[in-house]
Amino acid sequence: MIKVGQIYEDKEKENGKNFVITRKCGDSEIFEMVYSDGRTNSHSADWIELVGLFVAEYPTWQEAVNSPEFRGEKK
Repeated sequence: MIKVGQIYEDKEKENGKNFVITRKCGDSEIFEMVYSDGRTNSHSADWIELVGLFVAEYPTWQEAVNSPEFRGEKK
């Protein structure tokens, strides 16, 4: 289940190395995210499951973007 605060590695590496789920858009299965290069986007849960490799989960997206996993450091 995709949740706010989860960190994923982009297997395609087209949009930066990692991204964090920052918000679920209403009742839909669309999620907003921020990439490690600072860009933002929104994608469907299907896209995230196809392209994303789960890395870690934090209680909030703010904690996730400040985490060593998001920055590519060892924890």
